[in-house]
Amino acid sequence: MAQMEQAFDEFLVAQPQHWLVGRTGDHIDSVFNESRTAELPADAPVLPRLESGAAPDVLAFGPFADATWFLPSYFLPAQDPKFAFEVVQRREEVAEGGKPFNRATFTLTLKEDLSQSVLSTVLSGQLHPVPDLVPVVDLVVPITVSGGVVVDQRVRGTTATVSGTRFTVTFQLDDRLVKVAYAHLTLGGNLRLEFETTYSGYQTALVTQPDTGFPVHGPIFQGHQFEVFGDGGNSGGTPFEPSLVDRLGQYVFFPCTARFRRSVPLGLHFNTDEHRRQFTVTLDGVTRTIIDARDLEEFARPRSEFHELTTLGDIATKYPSLQRIFFGQVSGTVIAIPDAYGILVTEQGAHAALDSIVDESPDTFSGCRFHFTFTVGPMADPIDMARLKADVTGIPEAVGRTLRVVLPSGLDFRTPSSLPGFPAGKVAFADGDGTTIQVSVDISDERPTPAATLVNLFLQQLASPGPAPLFGSIAVRLDDLFPDPVRARLLLNLRETAHSGDLVTTRQPGSPPSAQASNLGPLDLKLLECADVRDGQGPAPTVALGGRVLEAHQTTSLQGVGAGTAVEVSRNLEVAVPLPKAEMLTFVAFHTHTVQEVQHPLTVNAAGLNFAAEGVSTLEAEITLIANPGDPVPTLTLSPSHTIDFVHVSLPVESAFTGLDSTVVLTVNTASGARTVSVAHDFVDQPILVVTSSTIH
Repeated sequence: MAQMEQAFDEFLVAQPQHWLVGRTGDHIDSVFNESRTAELPADAPVLPRLESGAAPDVLAFGPFADATWFLPSYFLPAQDPKFAFEVVQRREEVAEGGKPFNRATFTLTLKEDLSQSVLSTVLSGQLHPVPDLVPVVDLVVPITVSGGVVVDQRVRGTTATVSGTRFTVTFQLDDRLVKVAYAHLTLGGNLRLEFETTYSGYQTALVTQPDTGFPVHGPIFQGHQFEVFGDGGNSGGTPFEPSLVDRLGQYVFFPCTARFRRSVPLGLHFNTDEHRRQFTVTLDGVTRTIIDARDLEEFARPRSEFHELTTLGDIATKYPSLQRIFFGQVSGTVIAIPDAYGILVTEQGAHAALDSIVDESPDTFSGCRFHFTFTVGPMADPIDMARLKADVTGIPEAVGRTLRVVLPSGLDFRTPSSLPGFPAGKVAFADGDGTTIQVSVDISDERPTPAATLVNLFLQQLASPGPAPLFGSIAVRLDDLFPDPVRARLLLNLRETAHSGDLVTTRQPGSPPSAQASNLGPLDLKLLECADVRDGQGPAPTVALGGRVLEAHQTTSLQGVGAGTAVEVSRNLEVAVPLPKAEMLTFVAFHTHTVQEVQHPLTVNAAGLNFAAEGVSTLEAEITLIANPGDPVPTLTLSPSHTIDFVHVSLPVESAFTGLDSTVVLTVNTASGARTVSVAHDFVDQPILVVTSSTIH
């Protein structure tokens, strides 16, 4: 036994295989199945075999059935909260020409993923990443040296697991590499990561022990000759099925450490709003954002008066409803960028409306489109804003000055805003009054989905109790010279809203102090917390209100506050969970004066029903519209050769709100007779009724 292991080790030294690092255990003899194909014994430890599969990244099946090992690819997540490019300069470290000597810590997050070859090759069965993955990552920094020659400088990274399949890599860079790496990250886009990842698996080998006179083709080690198969999934090929037909020797499996290589270009992935504020430079204990490469050479240059304010520390932690703060060095204006914009609620209610409009497009089939209009405002918690106004008076920039804290005044039209959370709509943005922004969404037929179905989906998402599915990005204006886009999230959701003028507080006389909060609007409010505010001071500790509901046009007493000059209250709309469709009209003004009815398809799909196996000859579907029981709907007949059928009906446009509840009676015709099954279905929520075996039983 030991002789074969020693022989295999000598073989790898003499004839190194690029995918093998080395052996990790004693070999395992093969067993043979009925077709005389060599296999691992059933009790062998579960590891992948290194013979190539049908495509790169895919390894051989086994040793268990219906399972495939894969080699992961790596990618950079779109948003990386761990990302940092932190430059430190010390006055005692001076480079040539008297410039600061830069040292940087560069940290990024990577995620393991299935490659396209895995996804396209493996259609069923369980997928297992190869075991014992250990990624070794180098940062490759191209540097142009004398004569215009480009030389790759490599920096070995330090990895640390974040969670699941995510891990961070940190690189330590010195002066020249700091400048070159920063230039590539923000301008050139030529940095890349190179991986040499190791994992555990079985190397299949044909082992022979030639006798005297045996026609040897290759060297012999300790009396053994080896032929290995596959390349660890680094390239594609037919899955290997070792057979001893017309061959001499035996197949064995060596537990090994294998390797595979990957390369990930960084490009300009981190040159975004979400990441640029994490490019920082620290000198004398003061940290600020790097505006451009000149900050690595010197600290003064012409630019917009605004720069990101870092002396307040972690903005999102101190002021959770805000994300970034910009300071205007000339005007003394502090612009607080809200984390998100939401539907504005005032004493008139929610600024959201929906109009039904005749659609004259030649390819329309319902004859209607819908036009949403929203006024959105910054969702800046009034308590956060009060705290910020007090805090800025103590920052170094405030010495000898009176700073003015404001919210963004409108859109930055140089950078488009977007609503990718609902791609079926056509979105437009415009400045509103003061700090508000106007958002419009047009929804038309998108074959085969009618506009009424799409608008019903939009309305459902508008009231979603989970993470807001109607999300987007708004580019806000600092001034006309600030070079980089500044974005805030856009959330169109009734449960996360902006508020202004819908609630007033009044301090009450007496002891202990108290206050009254009056809801001036037509919508119920959910009160979250409140706090006293005194002029020139930060707010007092907050008082939790526990989501107390303050009904429309009602007043409630607030205890524990009233000792300041004002009382600020954090609030949201009170929205039922789930929100009945009819109650949506309370929040969204709906106008139907332009178009009253739309055409809507009712579809039944039995393509997933095995007619023969179920003994079904035909399937008849009789649809009754609960809201319009007198409107006849033709019977749909499905068969093995006609598994999908549909009919168009004329419906009130209000069905976009109320849904299209229907009763579908299915008549199942078989050789032994007919039977009926009744199914309740909403053809707005789900335009297609899918019939399967479970439906008819």
